[in-house]
Amino acid sequence: MKKITVLLSALLMLACSTALAGSTGDATSVGIIPFGYSDDNSRWISGKLSDFLRDNLDSSVDFAAISENDLDDAFEDIGFDPNQFQYGVPPEMIVEAGTGMGADLIVFGFVVPGGGDQYQVMWNIVVVSSDNTITPPPSMVQKNTDPVQALAETIVSEINGQVGARADEALNMARYHSANGTWNSAIISYLQVLEVDPEHVDAMNELAVVFMKSDVDSVERAEIIFNQILAIDPANSPAMSGLGAVALKRENYETAKDYFDQAIQADPDNTAAYSGLASAYTALGMTEEAIASFESALAANPNNLQARYALGLLFAELGNYTEAIPHIEAILDVRPDYTNLRLKLASAYSEIGDYGSAADNAILVLDAAPDDTDLALYVAQYEAKAGRTTDAVNRLNGIIASSGSRQAYLMLATVYRDSGQRGSMQTVFNRLHNAYPGDPVANYMVGAFYYQSGSSKARVSELVSSNVSTWESAISELGTAIGFLNQVTGYRASQAQNMVSAAQNAISLCEEKIDRVNRYSQ
Repeated sequence: MKKITVLLSALLMLACSTALAGSTGDATSVGIIPFGYSDDNSRWISGKLSDFLRDNLDSSVDFAAISENDLDDAFEDIGFDPNQFQYGVPPEMIVEAGTGMGADLIVFGFVVPGGGDQYQVMWNIVVVSSDNTITPPPSMVQKNTDPVQALAETIVSEINGQVGARADEALNMARYHSANGTWNSAIISYLQVLEVDPEHVDAMNELAVVFMKSDVDSVERAEIIFNQILAIDPANSPAMSGLGAVALKRENYETAKDYFDQAIQADPDNTAAYSGLASAYTALGMTEEAIASFESALAANPNNLQARYALGLLFAELGNYTEAIPHIEAILDVRPDYTNLRLKLASAYSEIGDYGSAADNAILVLDAAPDDTDLALYVAQYEAKAGRTTDAVNRLNGIIASSGSRQAYLMLATVYRDSGQRGSMQTVFNRLHNAYPGDPVANYMVGAFYYQSGSSKARVSELVSSNVSTWESAISELGTAIGFLNQVTGYRASQAQNMVSAAQNAISLCEEKIDRVNRYSQ
């Protein structure tokens, strides 16, 4: 127990905050392939644009431009003549040359006449490590130094945004699937994030956690990912905690304890590591000893916040939330800025069914970060469970007004559904479609909502007359889901069609159950 006490002594040196994974601080290495061209004017634009792009990359703290000589050498090494850049480069050669020159990203494109004195510039970003190509909308430019220089500045300023937007979209979808427990879809979406940004540490950690789920049970894949994260960021506390969780799964409790110790050393605010450490001690049969030791320390010194913190986490780990709550509240009385711990308190209140207190504590965290949409959604969920339907509805409408969050639309629809306001629920879906007309993400999310609701009802199995209305409702909702899912395009289309097939099967099963009940009742 001495080791825990030593580790906990550093705990209160840092306030709780959400740790955000980031890069190691190295600039992103970018290769600029001279843009292809079709005439002398577009050739002039291509040359100027390449020069200005390199200038802007060199002056940016985020990027480092690969020299023209290194780029030419890399293409010559794979058998491509750099004098032929005018005509374009085969995509597979771009990745091969990019790997050879050590590039993270490659920018290439083509300049063509656009009518009058305008020229169209089509540009692309290749993520070398994943062979993923991002194609932003083309730009128009005049054959003039100032417009070309301005376009180069725009392209450089948009590189991170284009890569990040593609990754963020896939990450939001992955988190949506994770929240709904649709693990296969979540895994696909997380992998799409990593295709765009192979070192997206948040996505890697979250994907590994999904692999740890009992329904997925891919502990080996999780372990590989956690080790990959540590290769990128050796001090990544969540990854150390993850390896501790892997060791727990394998019943290697001493190893687990060591990993959790390392995670706490890296981030004394890593409550997951403390929970894991408590689990490891419990598995080693030392929980009572741990609790007794901390309680003795607390009896000797009631102001021993480290002992209170440890006891709160240990009791929470044991599922004894009634005992955990007073200890956690005592810490927060002294350090109200420990936001992660307050969220832990909100979760503890939720576990004992006190959703009002859960909402009150979550609101305190939100007050300190009013622009945090994810946290606002978290609060609205507690408010809805606490029966504060009006508060939840107002909060969700506020989120929609400020951010247009699709997740807020879906949660608002859920609140209306759970409160029996089916008409209002349908109105929310209509609003979602008005906000995102023809949007495949909106169609997917609405379709998935109806699919999950209808599938849940379709699983009712007892062949009695009272269940007929449930199956009829399931058929209706699954039919609605099919209508939305059949409109999904893009990379989600295959997932949507999988749900369509499953919905059709569920409808057939419902119809069969209704028919059997009707025949038996005659």
